[in-house]
Amino acid sequence: MTLKTRGAFGHTGAFVVVQITLVGERQAQPGHEFVYRGPQPECTPCKVRGACLNQELGRRYRITRVRDVAHPCLLNEERARVVEVEPMPPATSLSSRSAIEGAVLAYEKIICANAACPNFRTCHPVGIEPGMRIRVASVGPELECPLGYSLVSAQVAYAE
Repeated sequence: MTLKTRGAFGHTGAFVVVQITLVGERQAQPGHEFVYRGPQPECTPCKVRGACLNQELGRRYRITRVRDVAHPCLLNEERARVVEVEPMPPATSLSSRSAIEGAVLAYEKIICANAACPNFRTCHPVGIEPGMRIRVASVGPELECPLGYSLVSAQVAYAE
């Protein structure tokens, strides 16, 4: 993980630590989200791969700032831009029993194949894998589950 300090922040003068990486020019937009899937064979000869392959596998990230630096990229068949990112876990559903604000738990996948369910994306979040450690940031409303599971929506953070 490449962390860099950026100028003074707020009135306190404290420095902010930001995480940088590289993404294809087409994806290099503030607000764009992606899930890091790991190194690809095209990355092997790259001279800047250390700055590019520095996220946690399977985690979701949001681009917060695009820098004015670009490098050639064999994977994207274009140029890759240097960007600042922050971890951005998606909203998810949790069992009502385990949805306690502040709790740290291993994510358990909901067993359901009903893609027509309005909660399907919440119950199958992209960027959270089974067994991944998460912290419950806030608990939302109860979800209506056609299979009878007792579920609530939740905002989570990746647990370190």
